[in-house]
Amino acid sequence: MRRLILLTLIVLSVLITTTVKGSEEIAPRCTFVPGPINGVLIQRDDAGLAVYGWASEDAKKIETVLLPHGRRDLVWKARPLAKRGAAAIAPERELYFLEKPGEFWDTFSQTRYHDYGQQTTKVSAQPIKVERWVKEGDVVAWRGLSFRVLETPGFTRGSVTYVVRLNGKNVAFTGDLIYGDGKILDLYSFQDAIPEAKIRGYHGYGSRLAGLVSSLQKVAAEKPEVIVPARGPVIHDPQEALARLKGRVQALYRNYLSTNALHWYFKEDRMRVCGERVLGAGADIQLMPYSQHEATPNWIFENSTSRLMVSDSGHGFLLDCGYQRVIDTVKDLISKDIIKQVDGIFVTHYHDDHTNMVQAAAETFRCPVYATKPYADVLENPAAYHLPAMTETAVKKVTAVEDGHSMKWHEFDLTFHFFPGQTLYHGALLARKAGEKPVFFIGDSFAPSGIDDYCVLNRNLVHADSGFLRCLKQLRTLKGNYWLVNEHIPFVFTFHDKELDYLETRYRARIDILRELFPWDDPNYGIDEQWAVFYPRGMNLPRGETAKIQVRITNHSPVKREFRVTLHTHGGLQVSVPQSEVTLRPRWEGAIEFPVQAEDAAGNFLITAGVVSDGMEFRHWAEALVTVK
Repeated sequence: MRRLILLTLIVLSVLITTTVKGSEEIAPRCTFVPGPINGVLIQRDDAGLAVYGWASEDAKKIETVLLPHGRRDLVWKARPLAKRGAAAIAPERELYFLEKPGEFWDTFSQTRYHDYGQQTTKVSAQPIKVERWVKEGDVVAWRGLSFRVLETPGFTRGSVTYVVRLNGKNVAFTGDLIYGDGKILDLYSFQDAIPEAKIRGYHGYGSRLAGLVSSLQKVAAEKPEVIVPARGPVIHDPQEALARLKGRVQALYRNYLSTNALHWYFKEDRMRVCGERVLGAGADIQLMPYSQHEATPNWIFENSTSRLMVSDSGHGFLLDCGYQRVIDTVKDLISKDIIKQVDGIFVTHYHDDHTNMVQAAAETFRCPVYATKPYADVLENPAAYHLPAMTETAVKKVTAVEDGHSMKWHEFDLTFHFFPGQTLYHGALLARKAGEKPVFFIGDSFAPSGIDDYCVLNRNLVHADSGFLRCLKQLRTLKGNYWLVNEHIPFVFTFHDKELDYLETRYRARIDILRELFPWDDPNYGIDEQWAVFYPRGMNLPRGETAKIQVRITNHSPVKREFRVTLHTHGGLQVSVPQSEVTLRPRWEGAIEFPVQAEDAAGNFLITAGVVSDGMEFRHWAEALVTVK
């Protein structure tokens, strides 16, 4: 009988440990269960401590839960434990996002435009009760175990790692510092200011990779025998994985610098400061020499971030309008009979320094506004998006033209192009005039020193037929002599074949680095935060009324995928059908529509969307902010 009972217990034990694929015992009485956020349960006596969170009946006995950072796409796992009374431990530098999310969202509703900070909006709707805030050097003691706290910024500014000795084995719980054999989840989470180089967040490509490199070295110095990340598999060869990740991010940043437009704007000394933060003091930093550049032809007036083409007949055609002084200057030219009138405005892209005064200019000069179709809606409905450096001033009516659309304007042949360079939502205008070199007005996409891709959140996709590869291909089709105009640069410039070869070779090499750096089947998931996004991103909704909201999905993968989307409402909103699916073929976009109803309460309320597909599961990933009035 005793033998039968023993066999039964053994069988039950096997069944329990194999129920969750990939679960394993890190050390005696320390169990790891994989998931969209991993769960770790350490048991002592009749109590438990969880790292990241835990989702079984054992949760009733959990006394403490350790959080590495405060993003909502991780915190959801620990929230039920904290509600049941477990003491949540979290980084002191993440206090604002965990303790005052309502304040964050109220502020965001007022500051979501003209955003040059480029920080994550993956902030929870409600606070989570935290019993203790920790910082570098602190120790969390629990039932004879000592968890030492290391500040390991990178993925977030305030991330920490917890290191503990379990049964003679050093174990590091690193949060989202590292994934698998030396990868990271994405690059856009590392966008930030670089104070040492006087560079703000918008221009800070991979800024926190410097913190990541330091954090990797700090963790390596602890000589962990096991790393347990918040996402991805347990890492059983930590030193190799840490070194591999360091090498990959340094290769990425070295490549980025070699084609970097900021070399033109900020010069070599500031670029060297940026480079040495990530690559180390005295690092070899390659910068592209400036391409040929000359004075702007006299039929193009320069003013701030705008240009005005003037025909022989005295008519003008305006490119972009970000400032009142542009309107005032053009009015002055008209008053002095230098030009007769403005016949049209072409908007190259949505950034506020190019669009703030487009509507005012259209009204002043009584002329149409042109843009290519892929970004016309961004101009007409800016409230539906959250993108870097947006204007809140909508253009009331955009004449949206197809890529390649041509028109005759006086002695000029004008051709409009979709030109997804500096941002996915970008166009360009080719102007040909007899007896003159063609001039290609390219917004902000290139500079004489390379590529304007310093803000990852602009959605700089790296598919073969999109992003800068598409733009480089278009430049090659021009052939012969031509000029490029970037409205921030008081010259025209050009790239010769060797320079185009250099840019394309270096950029393709970067794509290969990105493939190795991310765990996804296409690198665009790692550079495009908005592969899953709400539309509209923000809306006003009167009490009691219902509106439709979409979750738009981009399948970047080379294979067909089914995406399952689950909505979560917080506060005064209701969704009658919170879950739906869409199947998308490779490289295709689709949308799922949900009805959202406002209840009686007024205020700012968040809707979050979780997205699941094969090998990908993100909880509370995308968000929309609904203001109920």
